Formats: sequence, structure tokens, C-alpha cells
Amino acid sequence: MDYNIILITLDGLRSDRLSSSSSLMKIQEKSLFYNNLITVAPYTLASLHAIFSGMYPKDNGVNAYYRMSKFKENEIETITQLLQKNGYYTSCDIIHDAIIPKKGFDERNVFDEESVDFKERHSNLIKKLSEKKKFFLFLHYTEPHKNLVKELNKDKVKDEYSEVKRNSKEEEDDFFSSIEKNEKRYDSYMPELDAYVKKIHKTIIESGIEEKTILIFHADHGTSLGEKIGEKFYGVFVYDYTIKVFAIIKIPGQKPEIINTQCQTIDIFPTIAELAKIDLTNSSKTQGISLLNLLNDKKNNERVSYVETGGLYGPWPSPTEHNIFCIRHKNKKLIYNKTPKTWEFYDLEKDEHEKNNIYEKDSELIKNYKEKLVNHFDELDFID
Repeated sequence: MDYNIILITLDGLRSDRLSSSSSLMKIQEKSLFYNNLITVAPYTLASLHAIFSGMYPKDNGVNAYYRMSKFKENEIETITQLLQKNGYYTSCDIIHDAIIPKKGFDERNVFDEESVDFKERHSNLIKKLSEKKKFFLFLHYTEPHKNLVKELNKDKVKDEYSEVKRNSKEEEDDFFSSIEKNEKRYDSYMPELDAYVKKIHKTIIESGIEEKTILIFHADHGTSLGEKIGEKFYGVFVYDYTIKVFAIIKIPGQKPEIINTQCQTIDIFPTIAELAKIDLTNSSKTQGISLLNLLNDKKNNERVSYVETGGLYGPWPSPTEHNIFCIRHKNKKLIYNKTPKTWEFYDLEKDEHEKNNIYEKDSELIKNYKEKLVNHFDELDFID
């Protein structure tokens, strides 16, 4: 059977808040649940370009906030181009035309974030496409992200570095000293997300396409609740609260399974290709590996994950090039901060909140991680 595929980005949804949505949890219980998915870049622009290309930001061209127009579209065949070539009608609804690669769509829709009713708009899109023989639909749900940014940026001042408007120092200090307040604020956005998920699932059922539709929910990145001073939203650092995300993949007839093995968001590209029965052997540069390979993975064949970012704000803003890089493997994480030229190393099994930097220059274990990191980001000038 040829399946429809609906991919939904729940923008900025923290993985530790999934239980706040009963509708999402009900779907998860009937799905493949990847709870150790690492985003290769903790902000939307780079994260989504990596997903649609199946390539790391450093290789697909979108490796900075201000490089949204640098995607190597003439060198890279996106997942939507492949789907389109294989008979899929492809559509999307996005916040900005540059947020994902442009090629490979039969139709592209852009919503007005200030006035959009996501439940009705996305439900209507699904109803319309349900008449197609087979379709791929990408939906960008930005409600928690939008509300958070809007509420926290009430009183803004201009930043000298990038002219991005943001809060005064007093507002910033209040945020980082009020984690409990930040948690309550974030959690207040969850009922609306829950209603959205419920509406989408109901529409799929009522449209008569549930048995031939693969439904994928994922987050592009997490969101700060004030855990680390300097990061108010996301994209500034590479700590787990923004890089450890999730994917829920509901496949008709597929036995539910929880997959704890670490994997990466670039793996979504080959996963969709496999679900669509597209052979990538000679037609793709994807650097990911299908998530379906991890089913019944008794050996826990964990993949090394690499993450990069450069913030619009924070202690070392760098919107023109990435300046923070990390490797995450076997519950260990090595971070290189290029601008201040500092290293961090964390044992995530003992220190899940990354409070105790145990970096030691002469450690053989750290040397091994450093070698892998340097080899991956081969064009960067690292120091000891």
C-alpha cells in the first residue's frame, strides 16, 4: 500500500512536557516512540533544513541564522523532491517561505502567525488532500513558541550586536531567577497544543484515511526554562533541554515500541524515504540512517550525535556562523565554545542537568571525543 505521510513539527516542544498532552500520549502509545532523538541544531531554521536535506548544517549550507538563503539547493535533492518524483502530491503550511527548502512542493502555504487558527487551518488542509491518491504534508505548529516569545518580549531594548530587540537586563535577571514561574508559564500553553493534536487526529479518522496515513510528530528543538544563564529561548547553547527532542511515528499496523537508542533528526529523511518505498542507494546524499533500523535493537547500536549552533543573543552571539559545537555519545557530551575558546565535558548519566563540567585536557576519554569532534567539523580551527 502507498501511504500518505503527514509530518508535524511541534515547534519548541520540550520532550519532558509530552505527558502534558493526553492526546499526544494516546497517539504515542500506538506508535514508534523515539525518546532519545538529538536535533543537529537547536533552532528552527537550521533544524528543518537538516531534516529536509538529511544533512548536517555544516554540509547543507544553512549553518547560521543569517544563512537561510545559503541552502545548497542545486547540489542537494530534498525529501520532498524525491517524494514528488515518486508520485506524491506534496504540500506544506509554514510560518515563513524560507523556513524550509523551496523545491519539491506542488503547493506551499504560508500562515500569518498572529491570526492563524491552527486547528481549523490544518484540519482543512488534511481534508482537502485526503482526496489525493497519495500525499505528503508538512505542518508547522508554532503556538507554544509564539506565545512564549510574545509574553517574554513585552518590554524590549535594542541589542548593539545584531539589532535584535530584546528585554532589559532587569527582565533577563528575573527570568533566570524564576524557573518555577517559567515552568508554569510554559505549561499553560499545553492545553492548546493538546486540543490541536486531538483535532488533527480526529480529522484524519473522519476523512477516512487513518489506515493509509503515516502520522509523524516531532520537535525541532526544545526550549529553555532558565536552566542556564544566557539562554532565554533556544539556539544559544547545546545543552540537553534544547537538543534532546523526540519523534512519534504512527504507522498503520505497526506494533508500538519505545526506542531508547540515541539517534538524530537527520535520520527523519531516510525514514520517510523508506516508508514511501524510495530507494536512496544512488539518489541521495543523506547522512542519516532510517529510524526503522532501530526497531528491536537489542544491542543498542547508538549513533554518535553532532550538534552546532550560533545564537542571535546570549553571551557569545554569532548569527553569521556557528560558534558552539558538541558531540554526544554513550551518555557523555563534549562541547567546544569557539568564541571564548573553552571546553565542557559532562557525564549525563550522573549529571543529567549538566551542572558539573568535568573537562580535563589530558583525559584519554576526552581526547577520544575531541578527536571525533574535530574530524567531524573538519574546517574549524580548534584549540586544546
